Amino acid sequence: MPLRVLLALHQGGGAGSVNSTLALGLGLRARGVDARLVCPPGSPVEAEARAGGLPVHPLPLARQSRFMNARALGALLRDQPVDIINSQGSRDREAFTWLGLTRRLPAPLILTRRSFPRSTRLQNWLAARVSARVIALSASVRDELVRRGTPAGKVVVVPSGFVAGRMDRPVSDAERDAWRARIGWEPSRRVIGVVARPKDQAVVLAALAHVATPVRLVLAGLDAAALAAPLPPVPERHAVVRLPFDPAIRPLYELLELALHPSRWDAFPQAVLEALALGLPVVASNATGNAEIIRPEVDGLLVAPTDPAAWAAAIDRLLGDRDLAARLGASGRRRAREDFSLDRMLDRTLAVYHAVLAERALRR
Repeated sequence: MPLRVLLALHQGGGAGSVNSTLALGLGLRARGVDARLVCPPGSPVEAEARAGGLPVHPLPLARQSRFMNARALGALLRDQPVDIINSQGSRDREAFTWLGLTRRLPAPLILTRRSFPRSTRLQNWLAARVSARVIALSASVRDELVRRGTPAGKVVVVPSGFVAGRMDRPVSDAERDAWRARIGWEPSRRVIGVVARPKDQAVVLAALAHVATPVRLVLAGLDAAALAAPLPPVPERHAVVRLPFDPAIRPLYELLELALHPSRWDAFPQAVLEALALGLPVVASNATGNAEIIRPEVDGLLVAPTDPAAWAAAIDRLLGDRDLAARLGASGRRRAREDFSLDRMLDRTLAVYHAVLAERALRR
């Protein structure tokens, strides 16, 4: 009988954590695991899961509805028994924690923490108490969890894997031309970009005052508030383009000479892995998950997170040294595809599942 695993996720799409969870489910399924996914009904992730052959249990896990969410998940587990429960988001984690505290969890619970914890020390301690393991995406997330009360012996670091299927597809000339028109491309400005939800984009905007090379800065993935906010003054030699989230972002990478990731609190950013895997030179904040992916001066450049002058110096340096940019791009490509492959993530995750089941068998 195949291993039965329930993955639970309250988010519906648009984030790297959602893409990574979907890749995990599809990858487990490809390895013969009976993996299933709880996700919001009618969401993009539900459609992608079904298209990929991953069984879906559409459940609307509402905000601040722990008890109602717990009842829904408890009923699902009674109807659809599993060997492992793997929570991937905050709302499902809260619901499963309540089921565990009330002794209604029918299978071992594994919590995957895909971001830095914002819950209280008590909430972290209670969640860890009912779980068999806590998977942290990076050492920095692990350290923060331990600082907030999670026993160190329960935490295992399993970095996300690069999801090649999202990026490894041919891009047509028509797609490139459409994106050139969309960003207002022109040969007089070099194209650099941030492909991420709102983070520390303001630091990069401030850096433009110090960047000597004329650039077109593309900020892609912004929410409505970030799109509507007034831009700071930008020197005339530069141009700034702001775009909302678009799942079909792949052609934009063909136009970028340099990818930037200004973020101090990313657990293990998929955006950095994707840019590296495509061979783009990357400049990122020297913080948290960025610093665990990028080896400075080997795979990319790490800079002081909130220092615009440091960002400007790194941008000018890479745009002015094609040999350095090519070397970093080639090394980053190997780093993302070999050290952080999806297969490696699947191996490590399955090892956690089997270790938990072996411990449970010994206790019986």
